[in-house]
Amino acid sequence: MTIKLKLMLLAVVAIVMMLGIGAFGMYNEHAAQVRAEKNDVMRVTPALLTGNSVRLVNRIIIQSMLALQHDPKSAAAHTHLTHPVSYHVEVMNADLAKLEAINKELAEIQHRTKESNDERMALLNAEKALIETGIVPLIEQLKNGDYDHANDTLAENVVAKMPEFSQTATSYQNRLANNLRNETKRTHDEVERDKIIYIGVMILAIIMMAGIGGWVIREIGKGLRAADQMAIAFTKGELDRPITINTKDEIADILVHMNNAREALRQTLKSIGGASTQLAAAAEETSAVSLQTDTGVRQQQQEIEMVATAMNEMSATVQDIARNAADASGAATAANNAAGTGQTVVTRSVATINQLARNVDDVAAAITKLEGESREIGKVLDVIRAIAEQTNLLALNAAIEAARAGEHGRGFAVVAEEVRSLASRTQGSTEEIRQMIERLQTGSVAAVTAMEQGKTQVGVSIEAMHETEQSLQMITDSVQTINDLNFQIASAAEEQSAVTEEMNRNVQKISSISEQSAQGASQTRIASEELARLAESLQSKIGQFRL
Repeated sequence: MTIKLKLMLLAVVAIVMMLGIGAFGMYNEHAAQVRAEKNDVMRVTPALLTGNSVRLVNRIIIQSMLALQHDPKSAAAHTHLTHPVSYHVEVMNADLAKLEAINKELAEIQHRTKESNDERMALLNAEKALIETGIVPLIEQLKNGDYDHANDTLAENVVAKMPEFSQTATSYQNRLANNLRNETKRTHDEVERDKIIYIGVMILAIIMMAGIGGWVIREIGKGLRAADQMAIAFTKGELDRPITINTKDEIADILVHMNNAREALRQTLKSIGGASTQLAAAAEETSAVSLQTDTGVRQQQQEIEMVATAMNEMSATVQDIARNAADASGAATAANNAAGTGQTVVTRSVATINQLARNVDDVAAAITKLEGESREIGKVLDVIRAIAEQTNLLALNAAIEAARAGEHGRGFAVVAEEVRSLASRTQGSTEEIRQMIERLQTGSVAAVTAMEQGKTQVGVSIEAMHETEQSLQMITDSVQTINDLNFQIASAAEEQSAVTEEMNRNVQKISSISEQSAQGASQTRIASEELARLAESLQSKIGQFRL
């Protein structure tokens, strides 16, 4: 698996975990909203309707008592001269219509428990009996001005039945309040359970992300440690130990190339070592032959020494100059070959570092993509936080409305407070997730920065390699110049030798053969010795490597 796929796997796991946590939170929020709506429909609304029924019945009784004061026989009749009795009858009819509407709405409500439905039906039946046997006849009697019968109806069929109606209404309201308290407790228990589940999911997500992250770091670290071991082996000249590759990513590709380069260099050094051994043996044989030839020439020179002493001194001078020129030419050629080899090694190193720079760019691009996806997660969290804030505001408004309702809205206020607490906890959890995303983004930025620094160092290394290549080219040019100067020196030595031969025609025939033999033997011996020295030096250099 490549480094890019490993990092993408880590990002996908993080996204899936965050989406799962977010979906769980939204589900819990929806469930809480459903429970709140159910409490409102099944418990709060019936309690409010029941309270309104009692209040409307009390208003009808009050209006009927005010209407009875319109009786001419009443002592308070003179206080109602500004309005007729029909005014109170109309108010009673309006309240009766509202009461019947409330009863219709209560009749449509169905509770989950039989006890609650029985008490609701008892309330409806008591209210129905109160209306049919008391309120309706009372209104009709007041409308017809039958104050005596109206007074009896009010006392016997309305006021007398009010305790039963009030007790039924109070019992029903107590039942609703008790159900609301039980539902609130059950909701609280479910919230606590969901909180434990949420914490467990969060811990599981952290453990999974930490495990995958540790695995990615460990896999990348294996390749980097292997590359470091190979670099140390190169520094020590240990070319006989191939590196073991345990990964299948970009770093593994680099290690394969480094292994191939190590093997190629090892084979080249082996070839050079074998050639230098053969060269040293041939140089020793040539040196022995040259020594024998030089001995014979010296015996011949002793025979003509008395004749050509002066010429020998001049010839020796010329031979020294020519020998030095040959030595300098040989050393320059060796330096030129070494510089060429150095240029080849530098070119391979530049190619390897360029490959490393491209791999660093790929890793930086993958981390940048991870940072962009974490920003998208942050946007989703902003939406969740906005929803939580809106829920908190709605819960606050509900609490205000419950406060206005007074004693009848106390249960609704508790529900509103629970909703607002849930919204606050949702906001807190969203903030924690946002902080985790910010830490992930910070880690991504730090990783990109480290990659950029590594890329800069690679650029510096490439520039240094180019400078080294230019320096080797300058060395090659300088060696070529030395070769040209050696050629000029050799030409001058030959001209001086010709002049010497022209001045000594009388001894040319005798010394020519011996001089040429001595010069050839000396040059062969010196070249053989130099060749043996270079072969020994080359073997010493190769011996520094463990092949």
